Order: sequence, then C-alpha cells, then structure tokens
Amino acid sequence: MKRYREMADNQPKLSIAPIKQRRKSNYMTEGRNQVALVSCTKRSQGIAEALKLLGGLKPLVKGVKGEIVIKPNCNTDDIYPRDTCPDTIKIIASSLIENGVEPNQIVVGDMSGRARGLPTRATVENLGIKTVAEELGIQVDYFDEGAWVKVRPEEAKYWPVGFVIPKRIYDAERIIFSPILRSHSTATFTCAMKLGVGLIDARSRDWLHDGHDHYGKLLDINSAFSVDMVVSDALKMNIGHGTDTKDEVEPGIIIVSDNIVANDAVAVALMRYYKTVRVVDKSTKEHEQFSHAKRLRLGSPDLNDIQLKTLDFTGNNVFLDLVEYIKTELGG
Repeated sequence: MKRYREMADNQPKLSIAPIKQRRKSNYMTEGRNQVALVSCTKRSQGIAEALKLLGGLKPLVKGVKGEIVIKPNCNTDDIYPRDTCPDTIKIIASSLIENGVEPNQIVVGDMSGRARGLPTRATVENLGIKTVAEELGIQVDYFDEGAWVKVRPEEAKYWPVGFVIPKRIYDAERIIFSPILRSHSTATFTCAMKLGVGLIDARSRDWLHDGHDHYGKLLDINSAFSVDMVVSDALKMNIGHGTDTKDEVEPGIIIVSDNIVANDAVAVALMRYYKTVRVVDKSTKEHEQFSHAKRLRLGSPDLNDIQLKTLDFTGNNVFLDLVEYIKTELGG
C-alpha cells in the first residue's frame, strides 16, 4: 500500500490522448460474437482446440506489424486459480509465434493490485510468468514502472475527467486478455470485463474504489481500448470467498472468445453452475456489469448474439448438462 500511495499521490501531469476507433472483431459471424467452450484435462489441448473452433490465430495476427499485448490476471502472487497460470501465457505466446509473430512483438504486461500486489515486478516473478517470458524471448512490461497516457472516452460517463492507461496498451495493435474466473467482493465476479482494472493507474483506482457507481466505472474502463481475444482458463476455479483450496473445483473448461462480454456471459453461467458465492445470487444476465456493457455497446450476453461452439474431450455427461445450462441462462 505504501508503493500504491506513492504512485497515487505523485501522478505526473498528462495531456489527454485522442481515443482510437474500436477495432472490429476478426471473428464475428453474421453479427454474432464467437465463444468456444472446450471440456478437457490438458490445458495445451484445450486452448489449441478452442482457438481452432474460433477460427485460428491467422485472422488475429494478419497484417500486424507492432506489438501484441497479453494481459493476464496478476493481482497478487496467489497461485492459479486465483491468478493466471504461467502455462496459459506460455501456450498463448507460443501459438502466436507458431503463427508468424516475432517473439519481440509479444508483450505480457500488467499492474498488480493495491493491497499486496505491488511492485508488479515481484508478483509476475513469483507467479512464474517472467520465467516463461525469458524462455520464449517475449517482452515483459510492469506497467507501474512504465509510461502512461490519459484518455477521456466520450461514452465513459462515470469518468468525467478521464483516466490513465499504460502507453503500451494505447499503442498495442492487438490485445489478448487471459483472465481467471472467481467471485469478487466489490465487482461480484472477476473475468474479462474486470481485467481492465489492471490497466489503470493508482489515482484512477482510487476513483474506481471510492464507493460510488463501481459497476459503471468498471465497465467504462473498457471503452478506452480494444480487446481482440479472450482466453479464459477454468480448468480450476475457486468458488468461495477467499483462497482456501477446499473451495476449489475443477470444471476442466477453456473458454476462448472474440469479445469480453460474450466471454463473461458464458463464464458467469459456468460460475453459477458451480454455485460460486455472490455470482449465484442473480441469474447471469441480471448482473449489473452486463447492463453497462450494453450501454457502452461492448457486446451482448444474449444467446441470440453469440455463436457458441463446443467440444468435449472428456466424454463426461456433466459437460452436456453444463452446455444446456449455459444456453438456458443466456437464452431465457
């Protein structure tokens, strides 16, 4: 918290940077966002097959000359499933390299949480992500050590004076989110839509956590950048209030999507299926984050607007039940 307060109290003066036009999805079909849902026991197989279901990485990397930023969940150094598994980052980055992206074009970056995540450098090292980056020759960016820009998206009505994001995110040609799934004390649930909190500076986080309009502020952050793909790793998931391993379940699920809202709709339904605390209190589409997502035109949680593609490597009837449950939640 000392490190955090130093950052919040000593924010450099920044001029407003123009908002860039939101990138169109490389995978949308007939106006519908794509979500691949794969049941598996091996992470590498699950991610690879989910990417195939989505249409592969070629549409995403085509024509990219600049950087692709992978944004994990490195809030603290609590190991997976509380934060992103380093193997997930390794698989995503390796897949990009296999599809022609140069290692030095790939950046894994984050700014850790206020309470016990800073400095991010230590958190990323403790989670094993720095080791993966060194092995593959990709870059690591600890956003709290880097350059920032101030933005003021017109539709971000809960940020009247704007907020500050990493220059690396502002300049990125593609952004890939790699969230985990769990309950959250203020946001109800953590997945892709909340991952943007790691992309605002300390003073902006003070405004986010001032006790007012939390959901609106949270979703407004996502209006400042484009997320081109989400890879959600739910091989394991914590469904309780804290970090106790007794609250861990093993859904054996990988979710890959071209849209943060479609991804989170399926993810929240999955969390509800496993009775995750707080999340289970409302049906999926009743959660307030989705109403703000619609306001900002970030995407839709409705099944009619999502093309759900499924694949099962386990032969487990639970997956069939889960798919039907998700369809009911998003189509009701």
